[in-house]
Amino acid sequence: MNKTNAMKQLNDIYFNLKEGEKNNVSRIVNKLLQVNFLTKRKPGDANDYRFILAYKEVFEAYFTLADFNLNIHRDDEVVYISNEQLFNHMRLRKTETIMLLILRILFQRKKDFVTLDDDVEIFLHEIHSELTRIGYLDHKRITKDRLKPALTFLRNYNMIDYIDRGLNDDARIKIYPTILYVTNLESIKEVVDKFEAYAEGDTSDYEEIDED
Repeated sequence: MNKTNAMKQLNDIYFNLKEGEKNNVSRIVNKLLQVNFLTKRKPGDANDYRFILAYKEVFEAYFTLADFNLNIHRDDEVVYISNEQLFNHMRLRKTETIMLLILRILFQRKKDFVTLDDDVEIFLHEIHSELTRIGYLDHKRITKDRLKPALTFLRNYNMIDYIDRGLNDDARIKIYPTILYVTNLESIKEVVDKFEAYAEGDTSDYEEIDED
């Protein structure tokens, strides 16, 4: 859709919406610009996900005018925005990158063993076990002062959720399917290869991640 067609589509649809519907559009647009990812799997976002599907043409037109693409993956119940000019690249800290890749591995490994109605959940100790298995930790642990900010960051962008503030080994972490769309890695082998290359070769504190 080009911008001319997008403007026409907004004129045809948006201005015929009720005031409450317009307010919802504005709120959800700002929410997507802030967190980038929404999923029906997150209870607080389920209604927003359904609203986007119901008014898809409005959101597509709005984001086209702002040089963003609206991406809807119904199979995984995920909506996110991306930018062809790669404006939404992010610089992640090393621990954030490590957590992202490990959680992606654990999600892909476990999702085939849950039903469509169940969420993928892990225990915190599984993260340390996986890091040890891959050879990153060498039987050590990531300290809580590094772990908590990384997990909080991922939660803020709707990739995971957790409750246990103490981050004990038996803390449950829910992994949302949004994590599949944070990077352009297609298979678990690619994720593992990426992790191993990063763990062995990168000594910087930051890594640039393409949220697409």
